Amino acid sequence: MAPLAARLSAGLLVGVMGLLAGCRPAPPPAPPTPSLPPPRLEHSTATPSPTLAPTPSPSPLPTDLAGLAQAAFGSRLITQIHIPALNLLAPVTPVGWEPTAEAAAWDSPDAQVGWAISSALPGDTQGDIILYGHNNIHSSVFRNLADLQSGDTVTLKTGEGSYAYQISEVVILPILEEGADTDAYAAYLRPGLAPRLLLISCWPPTSNTHRVLVTAYPSR
Repeated sequence: MAPLAARLSAGLLVGVMGLLAGCRPAPPPAPPTPSLPPPRLEHSTATPSPTLAPTPSPSPLPTDLAGLAQAAFGSRLITQIHIPALNLLAPVTPVGWEPTAEAAAWDSPDAQVGWAISSALPGDTQGDIILYGHNNIHSSVFRNLADLQSGDTVTLKTGEGSYAYQISEVVILPILEEGADTDAYAAYLRPGLAPRLLLISCWPPTSNTHRVLVTAYPSR
């Protein structure tokens, strides 16, 4: 019986040891990690300084006449003149004058047609638009101005559109002495209540003994 008892005791020991291994008490739980307090939000009472936008520097004024006219009148300026009867399409430029001892001498437009900056512009309800050009120097742009007739048309182009005029009168006046000259031209150059276009040049092409004045009114 001893060997059997020994074997039973050994088996029981093995079983108990296995049971004990599975039923060992669990290790004590680890102490909880202490939680940190929530962060404290600090509220600043300081008012931020406003950011000032840089002040733009003013653009310098142009020093040339064309630039000054562009700054003053913008897209209203006349850029081209078209006279179909003369097969003429020419650029227009602003022109001023130089004071002299007796009066004022208008600047030369050279190869272009000059617009007198003291005169009116297309779209004005009154006043004269004065354009002039050379007849026998530079491009001789107004060489054949005297050939125009009543009923012929003139179109002025600006940055805002085109303006049509119909010629009503073409006159040729001699250049007289200073006083008589002034009286003779006064009737034609005196501004009226209605808008009007005046084209002026010298005549004839072989000399400058006369002036050509062409009067036109807006087409209806």
